Amino acid sequence: MHSYLSMHLKKCILIGLLVIAIVPTAFSQPLNLYDAVNQTLASYPLIQQRQAEVASSKAHISTVNGNRLPSLRLIEEATAGTSNSIPGSYFPLGVIPSTSGSIRTGNNSNMASGNIAISYLDWQFFTFGYYTAQKKEAQAQLATTKASLESDKYLLVQSVITLYLDWLKKYRLLKIESENVERTQTILNAIKAVVNSGLKPGVDSATASAEYARARINYLQALGDYKYDQAYMHTYTGADTTGTVPDTSIFKSSFNNKIKLFEPTDSVVNAHPLLNVYEQQYEQQAAAGNTIAHKYLPHVGFEGAGWIRGSSISSKDTYAPDALDGTANTRYNYLLGLSLSYNLFDLKHRQDELRENRYRTDAAKYALQNQQLQLNRLLQQAGIGYTTTMQKLQELPVRLRSAAQAYGQQVALYKAGLNTLTDVTNALYVLSQSETDLVLAQDDMLQLLYLRAGLSNQTDLFLQQFKP
Repeated sequence: MHSYLSMHLKKCILIGLLVIAIVPTAFSQPLNLYDAVNQTLASYPLIQQRQAEVASSKAHISTVNGNRLPSLRLIEEATAGTSNSIPGSYFPLGVIPSTSGSIRTGNNSNMASGNIAISYLDWQFFTFGYYTAQKKEAQAQLATTKASLESDKYLLVQSVITLYLDWLKKYRLLKIESENVERTQTILNAIKAVVNSGLKPGVDSATASAEYARARINYLQALGDYKYDQAYMHTYTGADTTGTVPDTSIFKSSFNNKIKLFEPTDSVVNAHPLLNVYEQQYEQQAAAGNTIAHKYLPHVGFEGAGWIRGSSISSKDTYAPDALDGTANTRYNYLLGLSLSYNLFDLKHRQDELRENRYRTDAAKYALQNQQLQLNRLLQQAGIGYTTTMQKLQELPVRLRSAAQAYGQQVALYKAGLNTLTDVTNALYVLSQSETDLVLAQDDMLQLLYLRAGLSNQTDLFLQQFKP
């Protein structure tokens, strides 16, 4: 008998050490949902990427504003070579240097030097609204990138909240499985005492041992599920979550009364991040179409040039003794002009680009309408689910209290030899299932509350419920 008690004591100590090693303890640091979301938004690479894109779009507006500035080129060029011209015109090819001067009867191989300094101004000062359209398109692009940032923030927060609530659920389910291990251990000890006294058959002890093993297997499975989400949280928050547990303070007071205080308005507003990004994409396509319409209109410009020249060839076609004498400037000129440019054949390009952009604009409009339909459908489904889940939450606490009382009574009756192990096992199953159903229903309620809050663009109000 003493040997049996010693072995049993060692087994209990071993199990206790195992539980202490792997179960999240009271000394673990709790991580609340509010902080988890803020940590993710502060460090997640996708948000930093979108912020850089917003900065780029702001810089692009400055670039577009610079299109209104004139072009002023300053050129200085010194040359040395022959000067033999013949009459006739040709289109500039870019590889044939220009030769100016008198035309002589034959070639002259003597080298002549020259110098030219040019100042050239080109200013398209009136474009019939093209510059304004470019600026509006750049501003629309900035609005789109900002909307994309807010949309990605919303989706990222949605992912973190969904994961966190699942992590919280698995943490609570793990505690239930841990308590089941303790309960089956208590039942097993009681059964062994009754069997050893001869009041119950030995088969009860074997059956209870099997139930105890099953409880431990369920616990280990729940622990693995919990650890998976715990590690997954690290990929969002960037913090080491191995020593953290989810915050369960929202369940410490009356959960049903607490959630009734939070009632989001069930309406999908136009300012919703998932709608606004589509709205801004539509506006950007419309702005692009306006830019195309103005791009092919006439451009009115002012052009001016001034230049000075020097040459080692005199006005009488006499070469200077020193070929480098041409570096001194001896002539100057200036030229002013007002230009109007318009390519008639661009009308075809204009029509093609406008038609192409019109299809893109229509696609953006239909994408917006589709997103509105999806969000409204989700909101209706969330409302139906909320009503059903609230009704379940009214009944489940009553069921849990009754199951706990029945379990305690069945254990007491078994110890007195007035019922069977099957009665105790069934009572334990009902109690465990009642606890699990309550946890799952409360998780469903939190998920539905967030869905309603998110669709109504009131995520901050939901997160305030978890703020420490």
